[in-house]
Amino acid sequence: MKDILFYQLFESQSSTYTYLIADMETKEAAIIDPVWETVDRDLKLIRELGLYLMYILETHIHADHITGASEIRKNTMAQTAVSALTEIDCVDILLEDGRILPLGNKNIKAIATPGHTNACMSFLFEGMVFTGDSLLIRGTGRTDFQEGSASKLYDSIIQKLFSLPDETKVYPAHDYKGLTSTTIGLEKRLNPRIGGNRSKEEFQKIMEELQFTTPKKMHLALPANTGCGSLEIVRTMNPQSISGIPTVLNEDVFKKIGNIKIIDVRSPDEFHGELGHIRTSQLVTLGPDLTKYLEAGDRFEEIIFVCRSGKRSKQATEESIRLGYKFTSNMAGGMVNWNEKYLPRGE
Repeated sequence: MKDILFYQLFESQSSTYTYLIADMETKEAAIIDPVWETVDRDLKLIRELGLYLMYILETHIHADHITGASEIRKNTMAQTAVSALTEIDCVDILLEDGRILPLGNKNIKAIATPGHTNACMSFLFEGMVFTGDSLLIRGTGRTDFQEGSASKLYDSIIQKLFSLPDETKVYPAHDYKGLTSTTIGLEKRLNPRIGGNRSKEEFQKIMEELQFTTPKKMHLALPANTGCGSLEIVRTMNPQSISGIPTVLNEDVFKKIGNIKIIDVRSPDEFHGELGHIRTSQLVTLGPDLTKYLEAGDRFEEIIFVCRSGKRSKQATEESIRLGYKFTSNMAGGMVNWNEKYLPRGE
């Protein structure tokens, strides 16, 4: 395969694989499942290799990370492509099952593999199949949300993916155990969920008994990814803003307790004092402690800052934005307003 270029790239926060493939005769290329955090890395590699990026392919609408599709499209001539079942307006190419995308002197074939989500696509290219979250290495994608269906996933894998030649190399969107690839033949034999000629009933029972946690960035990733990775889409979810600083109301914070990080930037005495603190909130005092904390943090984590009246938490929000955070907000009125509204406090 000297006339084919292939790169497997990794994003550590979501354990996502991004793939860069190209026909080396024409230097036409495609990127599969890019991640927002690694867009600069991917664009640099494309430029260094002298490639002409033709397509940005998404295997599905991701719930665990924000796609880099929008940013890459801004910086290249590439077209975005995703399943027509997503009904996303910002996509250039809406894919149907069996659609052929020419790539130089080669072809990419889109294969509809619903089940993990209703709009999953796998991509077949020169003896390699990029399976997204449909077929994983010794596993399969979950089927408990995003219109997931164990029955549909079983059919997709057995009837479509397992019908490919045994030597076909399988490259999934994720792996959490340090593995990088497998083959169709190996998964037919060794996959504990769907290999070994398991019946659909057995597979459905296995999937029903699995216990999954909600993806950490799901409430951010899904709305952003329905906008092709546009962060402006996410910002519109929070129209509240005071002096240009994203701001949330006490009631909205109360509804998110347990599903979002809340950082209280007061002193320890205040945190345990008369006004109390919000249950699940973390004390990180405004100043060097907060700056150090933010410098080491995840710039895509959603954080709400809290203080006594909203002044110090506004400063904390400004500091987070300066350091590159995308989804931080100030709680209006602080713990003074929280107490005036008789909202529950932590121990």
